[in-house]
Order: sequence, then structure tokens, then C-alpha cells
Amino acid sequence: MLQADLYEIVREQLALDLGCGPALLDTPENVVVEWQDRPGRRVYSKDTPFLEIAIWRGKLAAACRAELLPWAREYLLERPAQWLFQAPYCRAIDEALAPFGYEIGSARKFYLPDLTVPPAVPLGEVRWYEEDELEQFQGVPFWGDALCFNPLFPDRIAAAAVDETGSPIAMAGASQDGPRLWQIGINVLPEHRGRGLAVNLTALLKDELLRRDLVPFYGTAESHLASHNVALGAGFRPGFAYLYAKPKGT
Repeated sequence: MLQADLYEIVREQLALDLGCGPALLDTPENVVVEWQDRPGRRVYSKDTPFLEIAIWRGKLAAACRAELLPWAREYLLERPAQWLFQAPYCRAIDEALAPFGYEIGSARKFYLPDLTVPPAVPLGEVRWYEEDELEQFQGVPFWGDALCFNPLFPDRIAAAAVDETGSPIAMAGASQDGPRLWQIGINVLPEHRGRGLAVNLTALLKDELLRRDLVPFYGTAESHLASHNVALGAGFRPGFAYLYAKPKGT
């Protein structure tokens, strides 16, 4: 897979998520459209999206319900995309959402693979789990960042570092968030942190997904500096950002 092909897959997925044509993501100006449900979009909630904003290639593309369109076009079209997640802009978005019973659900940065980075080499024994093999970890405390067990974005594969008994001490898992866009999460037991396991397992799982002609991506909160360092160390680079609204109190 070439880097250009990877970005094209992400571009097409973001367009599906927003319910717009991919060409709208190529314009130099910000774009605001009425949200439309399109087959193949990523689904994280059973609620119909009210406002979703992608930051892609230095501009913002927003999709919202018809009742929010007048505000969105007046406010978002003039906002600098690179600063949108700063507190004043987020407060303004929340204030606009409040009369409709919505609030910001998340505003996160997402990383995409840098295909010039050489494949990772395991630091030790790595055990791989796929599909039904992952069920053994459902309900087990601590693995919630690596495995989500949500039918809307099912867990597909995990790579785990194991101790001398064969028990996982760190695990990177991938959920199928879209047809070809799979998200990686990572957990390391506290007593085994500081050994590079998070970076190594994330990189190994990223490489395996690429071998399967899938696009791995990695998301984290702006303030989670350790997680950002894992992404960078594992061969990811900043790719896009995303904000979505959710019903208040959910």
C-alpha cells in the first residue's frame, strides 16, 4: 500500500461518515453540509448523528442536522480549523448544541501509519488472538482500552505480550470501525510499564493490519501525552481530528 492510497481510503471513509462526497474534502475552504446517512459510514452509537466535524488537510468539514445548519454555516465556515478544539470554540459549539439537547461527546486527534517506518521486531514472546479467541477476555478487568466488545465496532484481532505463565501482561487490540479503517487500542499492566511494550505491540499490530491491506488508526485525547508518545513511537503520524455531538447526559 502506498501512502497516497492510504490517505485516499481515509478520505473516502470520512466523506461517508459526514454523508458528503469525497470531493468536498478537497476544497481549500471549510465546508458545512446537512448530514446524510450513507452505507459504509462508521457507527459508534445507535443515535442519529447531530453534528460531526472532521479536521482534514488543514480545513474543517462539518455535517449536521437541518435545524443546526444556519448556526453551523454562520459560525463554523469562518473558524480556523487548526484551533477548533481550543476551549473558546468548544464552548461556543456546546452553547449552540444545548437548546437541542446535545453537547460535545468527544474531540480527539487520530494518527495514521507512516509507511516509511520499518516493520517492528517483537521485544519478547507475543501471542496473537483473533475473533472468537478474544471472547475469553470479555468481562476481565483492565483490558478496556484494547478491547471494547461493542457490536457496532467489533474486536477482530489482538497482540499480547505474555509472562512466563502465558498470561497477557500487555495487549494491543484492533476493532473494525469501518470496512477498511480499524482502530488500535493498548493496555499495559501497571507493573510492566516502562519497558516499551505499548509501543512495540501497537507497532506489531499496525504492521499486521497493513499486511492485510487494512488501514490501522490510533486515537487519543489531546491531554494524554503518554498515548501520543506511543503513537509516534509505533510509527504513526497525526492524520486527522474529529469532533462529534451526543445527547446530553449520555
